[in-house]
Amino acid sequence: MPRRKKRSAWGSLTQVDSSTWRIRYWGKDSNGTYRRMSCTLRNASRLDAERRRSELMLDHSEDAPCPTVGQAWERWVLPSYERRVDEGGMSAHTLVQYRGAWRNHVSPTWADVPLDSVRPLRVQQWLSSLSWSAANQGVKVLSAVMDAAVRYECVEHNPMRERYLMPPKSTVCPHDAGIWTLPELYGVWRSVRGSWVEPALILAAFGGCRVGESLGVLAGEVELREVGGVDVALVSVARQVDKSGAVIDALKTAESRRVAVVAGRAALRLSELADALPPDWYLTNDGAGAPQAQARLMRQWKAMGQAHPFRNLRNSWQTWMRWDAGLPPYYIEPLMGHRLAGVTGQHYDRPTAEVLAGAVARAYAERPWDDGWEEMGRED
Repeated sequence: MPRRKKRSAWGSLTQVDSSTWRIRYWGKDSNGTYRRMSCTLRNASRLDAERRRSELMLDHSEDAPCPTVGQAWERWVLPSYERRVDEGGMSAHTLVQYRGAWRNHVSPTWADVPLDSVRPLRVQQWLSSLSWSAANQGVKVLSAVMDAAVRYECVEHNPMRERYLMPPKSTVCPHDAGIWTLPELYGVWRSVRGSWVEPALILAAFGGCRVGESLGVLAGEVELREVGGVDVALVSVARQVDKSGAVIDALKTAESRRVAVVAGRAALRLSELADALPPDWYLTNDGAGAPQAQARLMRQWKAMGQAHPFRNLRNSWQTWMRWDAGLPPYYIEPLMGHRLAGVTGQHYDRPTAEVLAGAVARAYAERPWDDGWEEMGRED
């Protein structure tokens, strides 16, 4: 195959064969001598070679222009985010959000702009063109890029530290904030009973799990107990499933790793569903033990004609547990995977699963919230 050379403003990029590229450039060697140099990349794509050429330009070109916002994102910020995900310091879902914010809101305006040309007036004009939610996400990403620019001495000051006028919240399409009452939840449960959605609904509506958490429970992680004469299911919340169906061991916060507590007929039904599956199968599965994706759950939920989004089941649980079941907030917060406020919540308060199960069992014994739901219990 003939060699193909790509001309560029700095250095030269030559394709040696289908997966080998050679970059030639002028730069300083380890002795500080300015001379002609080369770099060969094997098993690489053209994009890989272009990225490497950009890195070499930043390192060696004395007369090169200031790196662009796009180059800083690709070289410094995105790799640091990916490393944090690998180390457990950032959730994969957060990285997906940042990638989306870069692709949709930041890159179209800023990718080709030199870092030293990011000025407050230009930033304000950009923000004014976005919706409130897009601006909030975009500010986080562009601020991280400019922090890196300061760190690598491309600029002296991060212009994103200025105070900007953000778009009004009226630019955001309002989310459905509706919730279900206990009687309405009973109707929702009946409408999905026997479908693959049922286990996730029980965990969200009667256990307070987030959407991804409700899809990440294995059958073997449901333990049925009798606490104070009340049937209680203790459910280990140790992972979540994202929109694409990928299983993520990292949860939203450290406190999110917990034991969810389901009481009464919902506990019996959840145990029944778990007992019918191998212990290493996901409770909400595809028929072969693998988890269902959030995106498919949302589509199925919408197709079922439910009144509110699936995520609102957790809001509904918090509301009825407090006002119908009478459970105090200092029990509800850890059951939801939240840290209690103040120094006590940060350093001292660590209720065990047994303590939380006892609290839920006592609340149920005093005010059984599923009276009249006989057909929703275990079928003998």
